[in-house]
Amino acid sequence: MNLFNRPLLIFLLGVVVVAGCDEPPKKHSPHHSKDTAAAEKNTLPPPDIFVAAPHTIEGCVGLYTYDSLKTSFDNMDVDKGKKILATKTAEFAFLRYRGKDVVMKYDRKESKVVDKTTNKEVYRGNGFVVVLLTQVIQVKGEEMLSTGTLEIIQGDKRIKIKISGVGGC
Repeated sequence: MNLFNRPLLIFLLGVVVVAGCDEPPKKHSPHHSKDTAAAEKNTLPPPDIFVAAPHTIEGCVGLYTYDSLKTSFDNMDVDKGKKILATKTAEFAFLRYRGKDVVMKYDRKESKVVDKTTNKEVYRGNGFVVVLLTQVIQVKGEEMLSTGTLEIIQGDKRIKIKISGVGGC
């Protein structure tokens, strides 16, 4: 072997070794989480935003929006403000999902008062289960301002969203 070939061979061998170390993880590698892929497969898209709630929502209501929208509580009304869920207390809930109106009945067995400021409301219907977990953060006259989570379940798919809202009679 001449002097020129020996350094070239060592250089190429080094390149092969380094390139092998930077190989991206294979799908069966523990670094590529099957749980991540399964979670993406089992995640629902978020619900649609609507402005006007159905005319059947009057009286004691709850109006909820994405917490990330930072909608002021003064701008939450049945006919204005961006909402993702509207409830008629202890009767039914309304949301818009993929352009369709979804109405669900209140589930008295699963719903409960968790503590003095926290409520869990469950609604079912049209293939959906909605779990609304809210905590009252401020009371203004007959209105209660709250934050919490909205979990929407359809079959084995689900999504959990941070929400804020206003409720009262």
